[in-house]
Amino acid sequence: MRRIFVLGHSHLTALQRARIEAGAGPEMAFCGVTHADFHPESVEGRLHPAIMAQIEAMPAELYVSMLGGNDHCVLCLVNDPRPFDFVLPEAPELYTDPGAEIVPAGMLRAELLRRVTGHLDTLAAFRATVHGPMLHVESPPPIPSAAFIAINPDTFGPLLAARGAAPSLLRYKMWRLHSGLYREACERLGITFLPAPREMQDEHGMLPPEAWRDATHANTLYGRHVLAQILA
Repeated sequence: MRRIFVLGHSHLTALQRARIEAGAGPEMAFCGVTHADFHPESVEGRLHPAIMAQIEAMPAELYVSMLGGNDHCVLCLVNDPRPFDFVLPEAPELYTDPGAEIVPAGMLRAELLRRVTGHLDTLAAFRATVHGPMLHVESPPPIPSAAFIAINPDTFGPLLAARGAAPSLLRYKMWRLHSGLYREACERLGITFLPAPREMQDEHGMLPPEAWRDATHANTLYGRHVLAQILA
């Protein structure tokens, strides 16, 4: 039976719960690196010793990254005091708000890259450390409902209470821009980029209600679909 090692941040929880719920299946080890014991996650291309110890404890046939995934939320989950929008280069037909300041996509991409560089460095160190196939799982699409986000704010409670959630389409475009950075890194590093399950997206590409957990995360049902993707 295939042995699978998963390294990641908070989005790992949905997959971990789905694996526990499934009972039978491949042997899987989960290394969640949000705890300070794993920081800094990588230095000069080498993983933190605590991460290395967990990898060495279970040599695997497949390695899975769920590193990062929420930096787009930091930029645009909450309404900005100076409303902005942008044209997504890969989908310029998507609506832009005429009442908002139109910001160059390249500027937002550069800021996202600045924020995710540490995660991409860890991804590169992970790839350099292990042998065999590796996947990186795209973070879940955004939740369209501002009402749900308001009552399930994750760590954004005070800001959401003061400003409210940003428009869903802006958040969707930022998620796409964010995912593009990981996709490019995967191509460069020889890692398979695993996109969000299509059946777990609504007609606009966003997360459907049955998969919502909180403002920035998907739930165990979503994790089940990701697990099925990995096993396939």
